[in-house]
This record gives sequence, structure tokens and C-alpha cells, in this order.
Amino acid sequence: MSKFKITLSTVIIVFLMGCNSTVPIKNFENQSIAQYGEATSTKSSVEKSIVRAAISLGWKTEVKSEKEIIATLDIRKHQLVVVITHDDQNFSVKYKDSTNLKYNGRKIHRQYINWVTNLIRSIHAQNIT
Repeated sequence: MSKFKITLSTVIIVFLMGCNSTVPIKNFENQSIAQYGEATSTKSSVEKSIVRAAISLGWKTEVKSEKEIIATLDIRKHQLVVVITHDDQNFSVKYKDSTNLKYNGRKIHRQYINWVTNLIRSIHAQNIT
């Protein structure tokens, strides 16, 4: 095989690998609540931190119970819905539903990870302020 064909084959393979638009679905369970100094968290303060964090990133929130929040992110024609459960020490973010995110039961659009990771970071930041 000529160098040209090998190079062309390599470029095509690398290109196709980079075009993967879905990733395995991941739930983010038992995330520790960020603590600052001697302050202690309560369920109420954690709930407020979660709601403030979500709203600051454009998520809509609905408090379902003392320990559960439904958060929805609408971006253009895409929608992501997650369930956030929490107590005074930990919280979990779990996939609930989506629209136009290529979810097939195992994989979802690659932006899912970024959106949820940003939400988790924002929750930590809100909790220590």
C-alpha cells in the first residue's frame, strides 16, 4: 500500500472517531456537599443551593419533595430532564428524560455530560457562598 493510501486511511479513521456524537449515559450519584469552614449544611440550605445553581445556568426547577428536585434544561430544540435527590450531606443527579438528545437507553448526546457536570460545579459553588 502506498504512503498516500495509508495516510488517507488514518485521517478518515481519526475523523470518524471524532464524530461520535453519543456517550454512555452516566448518573452522578452521592456527590458530597461542599463545605466551607465549620459551617454545616441542612436539607433546606442544600435545596436552595441546588435551585440557585440550576437557575443560574438556565435550568428550570420544580421541587417535588423535601429531598427531590426535577431540573429541566431547554436548549434550542433539545431538552434534558434530571432528578436531583439530596440530603444534608450528599446529592445525586440522575437522568430522567430527554428530547432530541439521541437517547437510546444506553447512550445520549455527548453534551449531556458537560451540562450535568456544569450543574454539579455550580451546586458546589452555591453551597459554599
